[in-house]
Amino acid sequence: MIDTVVKPRQGNLDPKLKALLGDETHPKKGYIYCAACSHIISHIDQRIEVNGSHDHNFVNPHGYRFHVGCFAQALGCAISGRPQAADSWFPGFEWRIASCEECQSHLGWFFATADAQASSFYGLVTDRIQSE
Repeated sequence: MIDTVVKPRQGNLDPKLKALLGDETHPKKGYIYCAACSHIISHIDQRIEVNGSHDHNFVNPHGYRFHVGCFAQALGCAISGRPQAADSWFPGFEWRIASCEECQSHLGWFFATADAQASSFYGLVTDRIQSE
C-alpha cells in the first residue's frame, strides 16, 4: 500500500506545483514539506550542489547559525524583498527571502546572479523543512 497525503489547498499554489501534484492525493515519497504547516515545498530530486556541496553551515552577521540545503527549485516558496548582495554566503549571488507560500514561515533564501536567468537556487534551512 502506498502512503498518501491529501494535497494542500491549491487556490494559491504555483501552477508548476499544481501540475506536479496532479490528482487529489499523491505518493508522499520524496517530497519536502514546510516543518510548520506541512505544505509541499520541493522534492528531493531538486537537491543540488553549490560550491561542491548540498549542505552548508553559515553564521549571519547577527551571530545566528544556519544549516542550509541547496535546491534547484522550491515551487512551494514565495520569494520576497529586493535582491541583496551584501552578506551573501555565495559570492556572485544576491539573496531574497524564501517563505512558505501557505503559512509564510521563513524557510530560507532564494539566491540568483544579477541576471537571474544565468543561475539561481534556493538555500533552505534544514530544520525548517522536513521529508517523510
